[in-house]
Amino acid sequence: MKRIRDMLSQYRIAICDDEIYYQDELSNLLKTYENESGNKLDICRFSSGEKLLSQYEETIFHILVLDIEMGGLSGMETAREIRKKDEDVIIIFATSFDNYALGAFEVNALNYLVKPVDYTKLKKVMSLATAAIDFKRDQISARKRYLEVKIKNTDVYIEITKIKYIEKKRNTSIIRTGDNEYACYETLSQLYEKLDVNKFCYVHQGYIVNFDMIQEVGKNTIVLADYIEVPVSRKYYKDIKERFMNRIYVKLQEQTF
Repeated sequence: MKRIRDMLSQYRIAICDDEIYYQDELSNLLKTYENESGNKLDICRFSSGEKLLSQYEETIFHILVLDIEMGGLSGMETAREIRKKDEDVIIIFATSFDNYALGAFEVNALNYLVKPVDYTKLKKVMSLATAAIDFKRDQISARKRYLEVKIKNTDVYIEITKIKYIEKKRNTSIIRTGDNEYACYETLSQLYEKLDVNKFCYVHQGYIVNFDMIQEVGKNTIVLADYIEVPVSRKYYKDIKERFMNRIYVKLQEQTF
């Protein structure tokens, strides 16, 4: 559990300010926050909005601290360009004037800091920012662990590792786990788009199976855990068989070493 929390406590921050003095000031305050909070901060510094934008495609940032008044692109103009590329990054403005609330709202900025930056205010803003990022990460993690489907107008979350196979039956899809089955009106292709294609595969136009559950591959049927049999079509047989044999080979190699 500690390893997961350590991973989630890392945040990459870009400071964008055309004055080195304020870059240093913010960087030092953020390092103080890093030491106090235990969060790991990877701080990158940029002297203009143009330089930040030129590298934005290559680097993932979680938080941006943008100076409003810069030569060339202003912080607000830079934020507008970034919002065209990234809806999720947290934007915080740094400004010498306390009159940018309306503009900050326009680009969905979290907050703004007035120069010279007060550490107590920065700490509060950073706590809000990291909490928002952690919430987003938890949502992403949950989506990877659970399949969300609507059953009788209710959102149901099914643990993905427990799904054995999904079967098309008339106008519904039946999701079968070890001890339950769930009927929903989403098509197999819609459900497949939500699943990890490295873990789930079509074996028939009417069946998707959890590859980890496959115990045996025959020419006409596939045997899953608990001796459940599902049909396999000629269209998918060769690829499934090859993939299954590769899995056996890898396991044998692991046992050898």
